[in-house]
Amino acid sequence: MTPRSDALMILKPDVLDGPFAVCPRPLARDAVRGLVDLYAGRPPGPYEVATSEGAVRWARRNVDRKTAARGWYDKELRSRQERLSRLTGLLHSPALTGAGPTETAGLILGMAGALGFTVAERARRRFTHRDVLGLYAYNTHYTRLAGDLTAYLTGGEGEILLLTGEENLSSLHILKEVVRRVVRYPTTHYDALENLLHVSDPGAKDWTYFEGTLTRHVEPAGVISRPPAPQSV
Repeated sequence: MTPRSDALMILKPDVLDGPFAVCPRPLARDAVRGLVDLYAGRPPGPYEVATSEGAVRWARRNVDRKTAARGWYDKELRSRQERLSRLTGLLHSPALTGAGPTETAGLILGMAGALGFTVAERARRRFTHRDVLGLYAYNTHYTRLAGDLTAYLTGGEGEILLLTGEENLSSLHILKEVVRRVVRYPTTHYDALENLLHVSDPGAKDWTYFEGTLTRHVEPAGVISRPPAPQSV
């Protein structure tokens, strides 16, 4: 079955609730800077938060490893100058300037919007055990992690996003890598479960499964670079 969208992204419970639902704006800006530095091909930094340079370097090592291992995964952008310009613009937008916290989900959606992706369909819901199977049943580590995955996701709220856009799918995977490293796990290897978001590989069975759970009228298409709303912590 051919996916009807250009990308599937899932925001996991830890990005929608709890301590990682918000992040300090300097850290959010560093995540955007890290993605810009990666695509600009320059050394990372300087950054505002002490842990960010090491986190970006770790993310770039992971990206290089995956680029070497997967034929579809690359660091090229089809519209490089436009994407870099829009990411730089996001850095100076009202969503990210100033102090205080910002929504981590909003940061992710703003970065995806800067990469040229828009929402085709969107739904927020509590994950069932069937959803856990739909997401991870074909993962090679599923047997080892089955109990932890079920406990983490079942009953937790997630957001399913079908995206359209002309940019390479790998750009969302690279975004995911940078955000996970800078925001969620800046000093340790990120956990296999509580890692903020999921982006499907091309033709993956989880993509087909989650597309099949949504109707064509969940939400009208729209630009996803909405400003993250400040929240108190």
